[in-house]
Amino acid sequence: MLALLGAALWIGPADAHRIGVSSVTLFAKGQVVEGEVAVKGSDLETLLGVVLVDTARDIVLEDALEANADAAVAVLLRHVTMLRGDGVPCNVGPESPEADQDGVLFWVIWDCGTDANPIVYRNTLFHDANPLAIQNILLYRGETQIQDVLTSKYAELAVTAVPPPGLWQVFLRYVHSGISHISVGYDHIAFLIALLLWARRAWPMVKVVTAFTVAHSITLALAVLDIVSLPSAIVEPLIAASIIWVAAENLLGQRIEGRWRITFTLGLVHGFGFAGVLREFGLPSDALGVALAGFNIGVEIGQVTIVALTVPTLLVIDRLLNAGERSPALVRVASLLIVGLGLYWLVRRTILV
Repeated sequence: MLALLGAALWIGPADAHRIGVSSVTLFAKGQVVEGEVAVKGSDLETLLGVVLVDTARDIVLEDALEANADAAVAVLLRHVTMLRGDGVPCNVGPESPEADQDGVLFWVIWDCGTDANPIVYRNTLFHDANPLAIQNILLYRGETQIQDVLTSKYAELAVTAVPPPGLWQVFLRYVHSGISHISVGYDHIAFLIALLLWARRAWPMVKVVTAFTVAHSITLALAVLDIVSLPSAIVEPLIAASIIWVAAENLLGQRIEGRWRITFTLGLVHGFGFAGVLREFGLPSDALGVALAGFNIGVEIGQVTIVALTVPTLLVIDRLLNAGERSPALVRVASLLIVGLGLYWLVRRTILV
């Protein structure tokens, strides 16, 4: 850095225009990086081959910059890039450049998506015209502030310094994600409770829960692997309809021995819903199987927790009511409430979309 500063001070008085000094301030926010790139108007003028600067007043002409904004942005993005760990450029969203006295400011947002570690910033601005061109860089990574200088020989800087997580870390992360989804997935909770309202013996409950687990695991895997997929505009209303179906079925009969069959069918629909959540959370390309297994296990842990809380609660209520079997009034009231919730979700996901 001292050598570069010395070279800049030595060459500067002789021909400041050829130095090509620029600066960038980067703000790393997870997989999204925002940056403000500042260049000399005279340097940009040379690259574009147009007049941008009023030399008498030493200011950038706003009208001229606006007329050449697209070309200026194209030049910038050709030399200033953000790369994912696999070498793929991040999606970029530049804004129109702004005049700032004798300089030009570019505001750029790079979205690197999921599983992008490490994110690398690369600068080759003005290097074609002048190998001594430099860029001062200020990087804000959380509460850490990093300063550096990029040159033609040292043109890259790692924006993310956290090493990629190991398989065990990936697995635990997605287990936690699956548990979290069930804990706030009130439609899935309502569906499970509706399935269990008439349950008093273990084996029918095991068959119902197993059928639901197997079914949603199948469609979850198929959807995540892009083998079979349904849009959320179809899946979410179907999930609401499945809640209404099961809760209404409770009003018509007390037998759940054969319920595992319909539960399997409805579980296929819920699996597509889980897949939508998992896609939003993101999947690491190098640990897809581990992440998928972890998320599924997390969902099962959440489901088992709901069953473990619901069934004993129902049995305690049975004992308090001195009932030798499940109170039909209790089941009907609870089922009507769940039907109401299902109708609410159905309307929200269709008519009120």
